[in-house]
Amino acid sequence: MKKVVHLFLCMFVALVSLAQVPELTVEQHLEDYDYAVKYIEDNYAGFPDKVVDSTRTDYKAMKNRLRAQVANGERPGWNAVAEYSAWFNDRHLKIQQSYPNEKGEWVNWTEHYMNRKGIHYEAMMEYEPAAIACKVTDKTFLIRFPSCSGDVSDTKWIKNSIKQFKKSRCENLVIDIRGNGGGDPRWTPYWALLYDHEGVVPGIEYRNTPQNLSYIIDEEKTYKLKGERAKKLMKMSSQNPDSEFLSLFGNHLIKKYKKIDKSVKKAALIIDNSNSSNTEAMVSEIKATSYRTTIYGRDNTSGCLDFSNLAFIHFKHYDCYFGVPMSRRIGLPETSIDATGIAPDVRIPLPLPARLTDNIDEWVIWVAEQLENNN
Repeated sequence: MKKVVHLFLCMFVALVSLAQVPELTVEQHLEDYDYAVKYIEDNYAGFPDKVVDSTRTDYKAMKNRLRAQVANGERPGWNAVAEYSAWFNDRHLKIQQSYPNEKGEWVNWTEHYMNRKGIHYEAMMEYEPAAIACKVTDKTFLIRFPSCSGDVSDTKWIKNSIKQFKKSRCENLVIDIRGNGGGDPRWTPYWALLYDHEGVVPGIEYRNTPQNLSYIIDEEKTYKLKGERAKKLMKMSSQNPDSEFLSLFGNHLIKKYKKIDKSVKKAALIIDNSNSSNTEAMVSEIKATSYRTTIYGRDNTSGCLDFSNLAFIHFKHYDCYFGVPMSRRIGLPETSIDATGIAPDVRIPLPLPARLTDNIDEWVIWVAEQLENNN
């Protein structure tokens, strides 16, 4: 009975939120659908990889089926775009709107239609990882880094957490990134701390379209960035107007740091399935350049990095955005992360902890023991 009531309340919340949106005509919904589809076809970096000879017939049938449903007034344009974008199975390509499911979990509408589902730890444990920096033992220090998003104070906190580690005189470091879903690349101070050898990771290339270039220029003006990326891409585009993709970093991006910080003897990264996007870039780059670091976890990361650098585009009529990746990893499908996510080096053989907040949980204690006992 409780489950039925909860389901009704979730449906009511979703319906109320939709009722607050001004009603659109069928023609407006259709215009939204056509606009989003054309924008994705013209500018999405994954489109040439995903719509190929073996998938083109299925893609066209799906696209036409959804358009007919919108034209017949059977569903809103934005909802059809949610299912349309789910066909590509790319968690970066999605409309920016969610709803509460029967378990009370907020699910993005595009991911609702995806075959590939993420793990909702909130339903299995008290799961609200918080930033902490403290000793686990006299030899091992913990930094829990649960977010790459937020204001500038996050960067200050990161630098301060490293100072606290060095002040502790601990020789081992655990960086716990469970719950970190990505955002800005603020993790680079941790990479610099753990770096001990040169490594190679795939670079990225941008789909060469006027709309992508225009978006990058506007973005750099809006956020008062230096504009180096826009200048380089504009120059490359003018020199190679027929190139479908433009690479800023050549075939591969070689990671090299000027010095090695010897304050860490051994390190661990604890990951989970919530890790995606820029957090997966963190795992990938530390894994490629640090002999001292071992990746621990139960589950692979979510797999959301092959196509990135999003343009956020507003529908013509509906008050919502959809995100469209402008770049892709070089060397796909061989270099793909989205297919499986990043696997831990060591699978933690413990059940999920009962609580993951600002505490030192069972997994951290187990990982600290591994670092201290394994030579």
